[in-house]
Amino acid sequence: MNQEKSQQDLRDLGFKCGVEIHQQLLTSKKLFCRCPSGVYSKQHDAEILRHMRPTLSEMGTYDGCAMMEFKTKKEILYLLHKDSVCTYEMDDTPPFPINQEALDIAIEIALLFNCQIVDEVHVARKQYLDGSIPTGFQRTAIIGINGYVDIGEKRIGVRQLSIEEDSCREVDDKGHRITFRTDRLGMPLIEVVTEPDFETPEQAALGVKIIGRLLRATQKVRRGIGHVRQDVNVSISGGSRVEIKGVPRYQDIPALTRTEVLRQKALLDLAARFKKMGIAENNIDFYDKDITYSIKNTRSLVLKEVLSKGGFVRGIKISKIAGLLDWKTEAGESFSSEIAGRVRVIACLDDIPNIYHTDHYPDYNGSHIDLRRIKNLFNTTDEDVVIIVWGNKADTITACEEIKNRVIEAIKGVPEETRQHRRGGLTCFERILPGVDRMYPDTDHPPLAIEAKRVDRIRKFLPELVLDVEKRFSSNGIPAGCVEYLALSHYKELVDDLILKGVNGKIIGFLFGQTVKNLEQKGVNLKKISRETWLELVDACVSNNVKQKDFKCIIKGLAEDTGWNISDICKKYNWEARGNVDKMAVCAKKV
Repeated sequence: MNQEKSQQDLRDLGFKCGVEIHQQLLTSKKLFCRCPSGVYSKQHDAEILRHMRPTLSEMGTYDGCAMMEFKTKKEILYLLHKDSVCTYEMDDTPPFPINQEALDIAIEIALLFNCQIVDEVHVARKQYLDGSIPTGFQRTAIIGINGYVDIGEKRIGVRQLSIEEDSCREVDDKGHRITFRTDRLGMPLIEVVTEPDFETPEQAALGVKIIGRLLRATQKVRRGIGHVRQDVNVSISGGSRVEIKGVPRYQDIPALTRTEVLRQKALLDLAARFKKMGIAENNIDFYDKDITYSIKNTRSLVLKEVLSKGGFVRGIKISKIAGLLDWKTEAGESFSSEIAGRVRVIACLDDIPNIYHTDHYPDYNGSHIDLRRIKNLFNTTDEDVVIIVWGNKADTITACEEIKNRVIEAIKGVPEETRQHRRGGLTCFERILPGVDRMYPDTDHPPLAIEAKRVDRIRKFLPELVLDVEKRFSSNGIPAGCVEYLALSHYKELVDDLILKGVNGKIIGFLFGQTVKNLEQKGVNLKKISRETWLELVDACVSNNVKQKDFKCIIKGLAEDTGWNISDICKKYNWEARGNVDKMAVCAKKV
């Protein structure tokens, strides 16, 4: 299928997509305390064990996602390092006033997205019971609303820009124990939420790329893996909003969104099949029971190991849906995979496989005997299906409850949920999609007015739009492959100086867009080389006093401050014989 046809198919399905981009800010302190920001460690000085429970919203209701997390009965272990965490992060003392440096950066970024800046900052609490924040909630505040960003000829709406504190780093998640490091906790970040205006997966990827470059142009955000994360929201007509969480690379977005479209279409087709068969929420029967004793002579090695450790086996019969657990949902996956994902997360039965079912029972020596025994235990007909789970008794009960919930959701259509990205463009269940009930005011912070003169001061020093820089560099002959790097590098002003001096764009591209970039990617620190030295070196290359092939060795030597002198350089490159000693003296000076 060609891309044009694929995009038309997506439009016919009612493809809608928006993104939420979370970007850490480059500040010295955290957002609501005075601990240093950006200090990471693999060691810890203390451990704290916590359990989470949900709280009522302002409307007197519980958030569905919070209730789901509560069902997991997780023990949460926090690893604390004394240099990067204090009693605020552990919810033992009230927060400090909001970090004003971070607030200024958030206002600047909101202005770059053409947002209307709010008159007052109101800090709210966003409930999280997954353990990633020890307080059970994240402090967040809206800074700008109703903005936009141009993606080529397409204008994408920016619904809001918020500032909030980052969560912990997950170290391990096994069974009912999840472990976090707290060094990242509380670092300031901004969240950019777009409208669902992206019309194709490729447009969404391009949008995330352009938004990311706009953020980096401020030089006030952190760079590298883990400092920026994007959530991608996808839906089709008749489907539901599904959030693909924490996509690390914008290049992954097309495959992930296309997979989600196919998955939602498959689930809608499954719901239509239920309807055609006359199966509805009020007439489908479920029956579950403990079958541990009855299956003690199983031939399954998996079940034998569970039973040898004192585990339990439980089964649930579902009437009239035989064959539908094998309904294909995405590449190599079926509806049974949806059920297994829910069991893995909520019942904490995370050793795969975690379910067997009679639609497609596994093949092992004696499996037909086990299959017949299971069907007899539940007195099934050809229209029924049985799913079995195993683990500790409480978890098997929870698992059967979730199997029932997931089947009922399938009868209705596509459930709203958060899914985790996997390799190959696939996803898996992470949690139920949070709703508005998880938000409530933070009583620790009074409203903070943002004065017009503060906004005006920040507006005067906004960085040039990165797209404008790229257009200028391209129009001056710098090769396309070098433009993106140079437009965001700290050589931008130097490149502009060289353009004004009339240096050929191809030479600029080779020297800085290739040679310098290559050295920096290898970890060579070139910050010691002064602007004047750079200009002299480029002049020497332009006049052919220095061969371009020698440029790399020279700047590497200067950067490493090896103590090169005139005779060293002359001896190495034979410039004395060419009569260029005076012109190249600048190359030998120690910076």
